[in-house]
Amino acid sequence: MRIGELAAECGCSVETIRYYEKVRLLPKPERAENGYRRYTDQQVKSLQFILRCRKVGLTQEEVRKLIGIETNSPAQCNEVNELLSEHLVIVRHKLSELKQMEKAVLRLKDKCSNGKLDGCPVIAELLE
Repeated sequence: MRIGELAAECGCSVETIRYYEKVRLLPKPERAENGYRRYTDQQVKSLQFILRCRKVGLTQEEVRKLIGIETNSPAQCNEVNELLSEHLVIVRHKLSELKQMEKAVLRLKDKCSNGKLDGCPVIAELLE
């Protein structure tokens, strides 16, 4: 399978695949005589795994750890559970920050006079 076909099958861009190869999350494929990359079924599965991990917000380093757990030893649920617990703390912190951001935006929006005043009180506050 060539890189364009892999991208289409996995629902990502060619640039994403090249990036994951560059940062060594995805092993570089062998090249055909014409220089094109040739991906194996295992590399397809690896890319799908990486994309699923990223979809739940795991960092590259967390993905790398999961790959290491999976390839270097029998899957250790306790190691995976620990990694996910740590990730959950980060996700919850981000959610808290987003809720604070939402409140701030709503507070600013409430100041909006819908164009009935000269000048914008929201911009005035943000400039302070």
